[in-house]
Amino acid sequence: MSPSPGGPDLPDEDYRRLASFRHALRQFLRFSEQAARAEGLTPNQHQLMLAVRGWSGPDSPTITELADQLQLKVHSTSELVQRAVVSGMVEVAVDTEDHRRQHVELTPEGDDKLRSLSVLHRDELRRFRTHLADLVDAFDG
Repeated sequence: MSPSPGGPDLPDEDYRRLASFRHALRQFLRFSEQAARAEGLTPNQHQLMLAVRGWSGPDSPTITELADQLQLKVHSTSELVQRAVVSGMVEVAVDTEDHRRQHVELTPEGDDKLRSLSVLHRDELRRFRTHLADLVDAFDG
């Protein structure tokens, strides 16, 4: 969404704060990508596994539900799931009531890798929290 012509501009300091915020987010994302690769996963596999483990529904998530969580198309999510199945990180079960639906669950190996990554991410977010709070607070001041 672009500003309307003639609308109010932001002070230079707000641009610097926004740039700092984007930089901090990118640093966290890079940390996350490198941590996933160090565990032998792609960043997308890590995100898939986190979406599966973090699912709050009554059953394990379906491929369609994961596509929505990951903001991907269903066929892209299905391909991602199949690659994760081949790597032993997840398994797929056909829904007993609707055989067109497939539920995705972590394997024990996938659960172990995700737990290790999640501890690292939690600790990194704790370090990141103060910096992020300072950046956000600067917009209120």
